[in-house]
Amino acid sequence: MNKKKVLLCVVFQLFVWALNAQEIDLDFSHGNGKYFNFHNVMEADDNTLLVDCAMFETFGSGPAYGSMFYKISMDGQLLDSLFVPLDDIPLRTLFEPVPGMNGSYLFGHFERAGNDSTTVLKMTFIDNDLHITDEKTVLLGDFSGHAVISTSDMFIDPYGDIIASFLRNKCIHMFRIGIDGEVKFRRQLPEINYSSSLSVQVRHTGVYSRQPLRYSFLVERTTATSNDVHIMDSLFEETEVHTYYRLNSPNTIFIPGMQDHLAEYDESSYLYTSQALGVINGHGYAALVKYDRSHNLLDFKLFDENDINIGPIKVTAVAPDTIYYSYMTTCGQENQLVLACLDSELEPRWIRYLYEPDCFHWATTMTVLRDGKVAIGSYKYGQNPGRVFVTVVKDEYWNVDDSQLQVRPYTFYPNPAQDQLHLQYSPDVEPSQIELYDLQGRLVRSQGSGLESLNLQGLAPGQYVMKVTLTDGTAYSDKVVKE
Repeated sequence: MNKKKVLLCVVFQLFVWALNAQEIDLDFSHGNGKYFNFHNVMEADDNTLLVDCAMFETFGSGPAYGSMFYKISMDGQLLDSLFVPLDDIPLRTLFEPVPGMNGSYLFGHFERAGNDSTTVLKMTFIDNDLHITDEKTVLLGDFSGHAVISTSDMFIDPYGDIIASFLRNKCIHMFRIGIDGEVKFRRQLPEINYSSSLSVQVRHTGVYSRQPLRYSFLVERTTATSNDVHIMDSLFEETEVHTYYRLNSPNTIFIPGMQDHLAEYDESSYLYTSQALGVINGHGYAALVKYDRSHNLLDFKLFDENDINIGPIKVTAVAPDTIYYSYMTTCGQENQLVLACLDSELEPRWIRYLYEPDCFHWATTMTVLRDGKVAIGSYKYGQNPGRVFVTVVKDEYWNVDDSQLQVRPYTFYPNPAQDQLHLQYSPDVEPSQIELYDLQGRLVRSQGSGLESLNLQGLAPGQYVMKVTLTDGTAYSDKVVKE
């Protein structure tokens, strides 16, 4: 393993390489009040970008809690906007495409009422034109008397269900909810047995592995020097707990905080992002760490800006060998938002500073778009007038045809394809599995037999990554376009 894990200043030669590797394709900003968070930016089915950010004041109206949605063209023009008023600031939300329903998007958020005794999930369905097409309210809990509840997190899992959670009296409540609003399953996990002097919050939940299906939630213990990750099966039965204390350097530890994030990478490993701290000199880093499924450290990278790093945002893996990683940093009075592209060994391919110094951007989301583009969403916290920012970087390295790098022992056609993709193999090879991933790294198709063709029916048009694994374990990945 490469022991040189601290990335110092970007040298001039690497900087020239970075400029050749990628370019800013879209740079959008808009001011409409005081922003509190940036929830998501994604590519809609009509080749536009949809943005969701939290707001607690609009121009000239005083407090106006809610979510602001923007529709942006691919050349950075504001096409439309929608303000959804809420009773409070939406700290934890979901804004994702509805599985199996092209042109429909789900905005979900938690609400509490009745002296914190009632917790509900509000579901709002929005189309490509930012029209609200349906709304549902799902009761998650009705507790007598005062209940201390911390809304946690939610996501759409591989089954197409919403997995939602909240924390009450140190107990995690997990829910499986259908898109139709039906509560399919719920479970209260055992009390998290931590010292009463520690504040406990669930910072992130998500899919930990897909085969078998496992979920994870990340518990932050304020004032502690470690975080815990709890792993659950599909029925929310806890299977293991792992504590993250420090990297393999005795002088470096993680800093538990709201920026921590766990992300899938492949079947054998996952990625963890956090701030890190040099114990001896108090130096700050943004840390990207790779573990195997037994939680053994495989590799890590510390991004060092020679001052305190504000922290990372979630990573996005483009199967099988490209990782996009973004972090915020302060260098004295100069603030930077940074996007890095790394290979499977966590070695940087390029690094991009997205804005000029001294322009504070609180970034919270990153999405891989079609055609080798990566979108970063950020905002200026609480300023009036505030601004929300979307930057799209085009990665020429990712657009290199894999066939130029490695000869495949098979061919596939047609590409683009409509309903069926056909594969023809060399006589000396035998396939064992075909997998198809979307550009967010989510598995959408998997076949272990009938490997001469791949069914694309029911998938949204766009670009996917097909992974073909042979019986000897060799794997290849190709870009596939669904018409």
